[in-house]
Amino acid sequence: MQDRYAGNIGDFGKLALLRCLMEGRRLAVCWYMTNGEEDDERSNKSFDYLERPEEFRHLAPEIFDTLHGIFGKSGAGVRGVPALEGSGLLPNAVFHRTEVPRGLAMRRQWSEQLVGAVGTADLVFLDPDNGIQGTRLTPKHVALAEFVALRWPDRTLVFAQRQTGRRSQVSALARQLWSIGCKRIEVVRFRLIASRFYVVTDHDEATAGRIAEFSRKWGKWVEMYRF
Repeated sequence: MQDRYAGNIGDFGKLALLRCLMEGRRLAVCWYMTNGEEDDERSNKSFDYLERPEEFRHLAPEIFDTLHGIFGKSGAGVRGVPALEGSGLLPNAVFHRTEVPRGLAMRRQWSEQLVGAVGTADLVFLDPDNGIQGTRLTPKHVALAEFVALRWPDRTLVFAQRQTGRRSQVSALARQLWSIGCKRIEVVRFRLIASRFYVVTDHDEATAGRIAEFSRKWGKWVEMYRF
């Protein structure tokens, strides 16, 4: 997660999904903050949705209006992640916003702080730029060890995963999660400018029902995968 993208169309979908899942749960949000430079043109385009209410507002009116009030016409990420936290869109959530370090020793310490910060939350959302660790670990990835440490009984984990374009990416993600003991896995693919996956695992039947309802409401903008 980067401050410059806070409030973009990806956050619009992300917040809508989290609000759908958090009913009756204690939510913790781990931003996996990094600094990075991306294409400014693409960054600015990801805020254009705020000027197209006829196309997007009906999907999540309260979220749209709040983000428009904070970020509309302000430019990409001017107000940053603290504005999302203070928006009231995720009431009573716990937030972890410390920047991810590069060094391995510092990363271990950061990971311990992360696990401690979520406390007894039974819904934990991880928001890295790239997703869960594969062949290498960077500040833009969730370390597999962090994911394992966050798995508790009766806790649902959700994480963002960048789409690589590989046709087998979703099934490879499922196999990776099965290898560490995850039983139920559902993937929500958002088709909002840039395609992005949100992986939900270790959840119950009620949560699965909410995901299905969310998918029906968002229609063409999302695609579901179940394992």
